[in-house]
Parts: sequence; C-alpha cells; structure tokens
Amino acid sequence: MAVTIRALRPDDVALVPAIERDAAARFREVGLDSIAEGDVSSEAFIRAIAAKGVALGAEADGTLIGFALAGVLDDGLHLYELSVATAHHGRGAGGALLAALGIEAGRRNLPAVTLSTFADVPFNAPFYARRGFTPVEQGDWGPAFHLLRGAEQAAGVPVERRVFMRKEIVR
Repeated sequence: MAVTIRALRPDDVALVPAIERDAAARFREVGLDSIAEGDVSSEAFIRAIAAKGVALGAEADGTLIGFALAGVLDDGLHLYELSVATAHHGRGAGGALLAALGIEAGRRNLPAVTLSTFADVPFNAPFYARRGFTPVEQGDWGPAFHLLRGAEQAAGVPVERRVFMRKEIVR
C-alpha cells in the first residue's frame, strides 16, 4: 500500500472526525476510556488549522486514512493531532505524516516540531521517540506549553501521564 501525503482538502474536513474517533478507540487498550470517548476536533478547528496552520492528509488507494494538524507555537511547529485509521496502523502513514511536518517546519524556518502525548502509552511517546523526538523538561517549557498543559488538565486529561516532546529540525 503506497501512502501519499498531501494537504487536506475542503472535502476531507468532514472525514477527519471519523478517523480521529476510530484511532482514539485504541486508548481503551491502555485504560484511557475517557480519551477514547472524548470529543473529536471540530470542523471549525480543522478549517482554522487548514487556513492558518498545517493540515496534512495521508491517502492510500484514493482514500483518506490519516491526518496531522499542526500550528506554530512558541518556536516550533506544534502537532495538535495525528491520527491514522486503525485498519492502517503499522504501515508507515504516521511516520510519513511526521516526516512531512518536519519538512514543513524547515520550510518555515522553525527549529523544531513539538507535541504533547502520553509518556506511558506504547503507541504514543515510544512511537515518537523512535522518530527522533525527545522529552522536554518542564523548566524548558515555553509559555504555550504551560497554557496547553492547563487546557489539558481542564479537559480532564490525566496530565501526570503526559509529556511534551520535541524534534530538532536538521537544516
């Protein structure tokens, strides 16, 4: 299966929540039912990212199978969401989306790609670590990380299990 990474198109926006919900179901495997059952990204948020940030789609055989939503935060391109439909896990779509984000960060002269994820979930922090992301210590957080952590906590996300990660862009 060949995966193509491309910009999300306006007609993709309606497909993103179903992919996000499908991918989130996997969190039940690790006792995070609240994440699996939580809200998905709104169409307004997806459209705002597409207009002002980076909204990428992963396509296979003409079908959208995954996506990444990112925007500039502090000094990096911050990944808000990366989801791949479970039927396509382990086939390289997630890694291809991350690689495309790295290229986009470099194009924008940003020094890094950042994200917030679960430290102890095998398909979260270890997935990103295998692709060159490293944890960011709290003393090194920029203002946006503090705001994001507060928003995660207010949303009921177990922040004690979360970690910010960063991958420096090689130029």
